Amino acid sequence: MSAIATIAFTLGVVAYSASSTLFFVDLARREGAPQAAKWAPWVLAAGAGLHAAHVITASATLNRWPFDSLHFALSLSALIAVSVYLALRQRARIHAIGAFVSPLALTFLVGAQFVSVSAPPTTIPSTLLTLHVAANLLGIGFFMLAGGVSVFYLVQERRLKQKRVIGTGKLPPLDSLDTTEHRLLLAGFPLLTLGIATGAIWARQLEAGGGVEVARALLAYATWLLVAAVLTLRAVAGWRGRRAAYGTIAGVVCVMLVILVYVVRPHGGAL
Repeated sequence: MSAIATIAFTLGVVAYSASSTLFFVDLARREGAPQAAKWAPWVLAAGAGLHAAHVITASATLNRWPFDSLHFALSLSALIAVSVYLALRQRARIHAIGAFVSPLALTFLVGAQFVSVSAPPTTIPSTLLTLHVAANLLGIGFFMLAGGVSVFYLVQERRLKQKRVIGTGKLPPLDSLDTTEHRLLLAGFPLLTLGIATGAIWARQLEAGGGVEVARALLAYATWLLVAAVLTLRAVAGWRGRRAAYGTIAGVVCVMLVILVYVVRPHGGAL
């Protein structure tokens, strides 16, 4: 089984690397690259399948449930982002976002190998722990993709102001990017809220864990507040476009900082 996991990991890295190259080639060429645009999502989908196979076989080999280990949690969050992108790619007209999603998946798949597989000791019921981690993983997947869409929105807006247009592999329309970002936030926010609510059970660890646990909690709440503010201001004050994009990116930065804190010192609690 470990050999299968290794093969799936290696082929997954190759597939993600190839899809990243294809997406970038399509964006970089002024006239576009039809063959690259055609094959990039298929190669990315193959990478996602191999990625999933690696997680399943590796967790089975280690006799560990994927949701109770930061090692697998990091990998799964990127896999979720890829899956959401592939599901929305044509409907939301966000083909070019693959140039962000593919390298992200590759980075998380490889980076997870340097994170401990061991799970932190806890007396929390396994069902609640699974619910907490699953909600956070799904939320993180949606937020990372929303952050990528926001970055592309700002890039596209600047190009249009400078009257610089990419060829057939051009970035999606601003309206499409803005709408997709909003929908991703709407999908991820209830999951983040559920993760925050179930994570409150670890609040007693703040005093025992010191600065690390406090930093985790503050960053998690800051993420929730930022996303809530972006959604609220959009509904109440008509916040759209650049302001919503900057708010989304700020929230994603907080998410990345939370993950960084867990990677640096993963044994203080659950994701």
